[in-house]
Amino acid sequence: MDTLAQLEHDYPTFIYKTAQKYGLSKDEIRELSTDGTIEKLERGIYIFPGYLLDEFSLISQKFSRGVFSLVSALIIHDLTDEMPLHYDLTFPQGYHPSAASLKKYHIKARYLSKKRYLLGIETGQTENGGTVQVYSKERTLLDIWESKQIQPYIKNDALKKYLANSPAANKLKDLTEIKDKLYPNSTLLKVMEVYMQ
Repeated sequence: MDTLAQLEHDYPTFIYKTAQKYGLSKDEIRELSTDGTIEKLERGIYIFPGYLLDEFSLISQKFSRGVFSLVSALIIHDLTDEMPLHYDLTFPQGYHPSAASLKKYHIKARYLSKKRYLLGIETGQTENGGTVQVYSKERTLLDIWESKQIQPYIKNDALKKYLANSPAANKLKDLTEIKDKLYPNSTLLKVMEVYMQ
């Protein structure tokens, strides 16, 4: 697969910085935009023709240290039907993107210690084919279960959808390990047992 095809596969919506990582120069990007191979949406933001704008992928590229979490992660993992009013992104403590950029992209930021931040990060795919950093389904379930800001019906729907996909034994083991490290007093596993009976 050539560089351009790989970029299209990984990031149908991409920023200039991402294109550079794939070896494209400023002149090559300008030429591709001029000949219609890619479309320029705004300064530094491009999309391949035939794709919809992928806000999740765009945000993940713009905020490379951010990890989709909470309801945004549920959406990526297809564990909710909620429509996002904002994007939930988690950052390591000490890293603070500008308030203006967070506002521009409708991001609700939360900051965690490095140890808590790193647990459960994985690469995911959006419904539009873009690549993003997101917390695993198991980490996301625990985070929403313990959040006081998440409505109970969202928590229950997510849990039902997770269990409907019959998670593998190793995923349940991951869930237990994350619970023990982050939320030792969580009731999630007990509730799962009731649902699984």
